Amino acid sequence: MKGNAVRDIIIMVVSLLSIMLLVIPVSSSSTIVSIGSESVTVGQSVTLPLMVKGADEPISCASVILSYNSSVFKVTEDSVKEGDFDLFVPNVENGKIKIVCFQIVGEGLKGDFEIANITFKAIRKGYSKLDIEIQELNNTVGKSVQAVTKSGSLTAEEDEGVPKPTPTPTITPTTTPALPSPSPISPSPSLTPTPPIPSPSPMATTTPTLTPTPLIPVGSKVVVHIGNFSVAEGKSCNAAIIIKNIGESGLSRADIMLEYNPSVVKVESAGRSEFNKFACDVPSEGKLKMFALETGAKVKGNIKFAELKLRAIGKENESSELGLEIKRLKDANNHDVPFEVENGFLLIKPSKAIPALSMLEIIALVTGTYFIIRMRRRRK
Repeated sequence: MKGNAVRDIIIMVVSLLSIMLLVIPVSSSSTIVSIGSESVTVGQSVTLPLMVKGADEPISCASVILSYNSSVFKVTEDSVKEGDFDLFVPNVENGKIKIVCFQIVGEGLKGDFEIANITFKAIRKGYSKLDIEIQELNNTVGKSVQAVTKSGSLTAEEDEGVPKPTPTPTITPTTTPALPSPSPISPSPSLTPTPPIPSPSPMATTTPTLTPTPLIPVGSKVVVHIGNFSVAEGKSCNAAIIIKNIGESGLSRADIMLEYNPSVVKVESAGRSEFNKFACDVPSEGKLKMFALETGAKVKGNIKFAELKLRAIGKENESSELGLEIKRLKDANNHDVPFEVENGFLLIKPSKAIPALSMLEIIALVTGTYFIIRMRRRRK
């Protein structure tokens, strides 16, 4: 009996420890990225919010991939709408929805908020799991926020009322003319002219003429450029960041960070971008984060990413590199764009004013001038 009691106690302790180990990881993170579940009839659409719940620290950046069954449900980029973030970029491709968003104004988003609202259209009967993958979830300092995911699902069902529309009668009339046609229209040799239908083959010969599309010149590599500047101490200048040589694939997004010496240069403002949407973070520790989106016509050639107002706050002859770090550069199809970077610098030029002299230097200068004048008079 005693042996059985000890055994039961050991089993209970092991069970309790196992339960604690299972519970601890779940309770270690209160932030959840989730999407719901829904059932819809074929041909209909349903909208589900992709949410962040229980964020106990401000979140300023999120990058999430949502996977779905594209053979059952259809999603377009127009059906992915922005949530509560300031900047929002969706990309839909091969059953995956990639969403990147940033919060520029304020300290970030806390508590419960929306990443996006996604509309799914059921195109056939079936089932789709909605899997969430968190690529980035960062706070305002740029540190990763621990979070768990809660996936959802969608079910597409046939509408029971669909068979009631009688498409079958429409089929029967089509079959009836087909039955009489064989007997009288046995001179259907008139149908033999159908062989001329191969004449579309010349159409195919025209399509090869489209193959010369590769003749479109593959322009030179995209260059992100900022110039060199010479500014007097305490003065300011305008510095433009230009993206050059944008090819036929266009440009839809650019995330660029400027790095500089904060003891030499102060960034007073950033703006006047030629992109549709532009935002920048508050400069801190010699870094300025900037984001730009193009939602209109395809951008080609050269474009001004941003115009900066820089003030020289250091001393004469001091300089600072103006370094550009390209976080992302995407074309109109949201593919990565190869690029080169041309960094610049800012030099605080010396003033042309006569340098100030100390009292001893003035006395020495006056005395020397006096003796030179006397020596010349004696020679005369």
